[in-house]
Amino acid sequence: MKKVNRLHCLVVMLSLLSFTACQKEKKDPGVQQQIDLNPSEKVTLPSANTLSSREIPNDYNTFYGAEVQMGSGHARTWINISRTGDVPLAMGIEFIATALDKLPTDALDFSASTFNLKLHPKAKEVTPFDHITVNWEPAGHEPAGVYDVPHFDMHFYKISVAEQMQITGMPTAAPSPGYLPASYVIQGATVPQMGTHWLDPASPELPPTFTPFTHTLIYGSNNGQVIFLEPMITRAFLLSGNLFSTSFPQPTHFSPSGTNYPTGYKIWKNADNGRHYVALTDFVLR
Repeated sequence: MKKVNRLHCLVVMLSLLSFTACQKEKKDPGVQQQIDLNPSEKVTLPSANTLSSREIPNDYNTFYGAEVQMGSGHARTWINISRTGDVPLAMGIEFIATALDKLPTDALDFSASTFNLKLHPKAKEVTPFDHITVNWEPAGHEPAGVYDVPHFDMHFYKISVAEQMQITGMPTAAPSPGYLPASYVIQGATVPQMGTHWLDPASPELPPTFTPFTHTLIYGSNNGQVIFLEPMITRAFLLSGNLFSTSFPQPTHFSPSGTNYPTGYKIWKNADNGRHYVALTDFVLR
């Protein structure tokens, strides 16, 4: 088969990706389940295997979003901001270990598997992000043999929840050249209340490599605008506690400009507190 035909087949196959579409904010019932969450505790990034050439200073504060019940525990957002210059160092999600247990098993119960996590106001001041929506996929999703394993879709949105809810799922204009990384040429599913998903054919889980999927990074758009970054990570990889750190492809244009954008992401487990972390890292002013 000619190369162009192979690429066409790949695009057609991956355009069938099925992502959950229903978004519903979860209310924290206030039951702490004997979990001690210290609101002043710093999130410390592991130093081993880091791809950053910049040292993470000790002179920073961690700011948390509200706790949201997930599984048998809780999840919440966090951001590390330097005390000098208000520079974001890393931001992401903290999962209490039990948050990964007793998760919904019905793949069609979208509301039970959707968790909206608010950011601390300071995170909105120094990054383009507004909130994070975590979608739990108990059976994974298409295409078969690629993403059909239990995993989490973690959408870091640049738009508000209200704007997210207005996304119809009808195909819209693609972002103008330069607003997506040059390598992100695979246009995946356009999903109601999410947007259009863009993939990098160099991702090892995709054809022709088909390396078993553990984690990947997706860009999302709607109405010609890039609206989210999405680390997509299997539950098994989170539970493994393995450390992963990488940079990811960058666009040449950014909207909004004049704020700080991540250039890498990291996954790890803190052995001291048993919590799991996913972070966007290595922020650069754009």
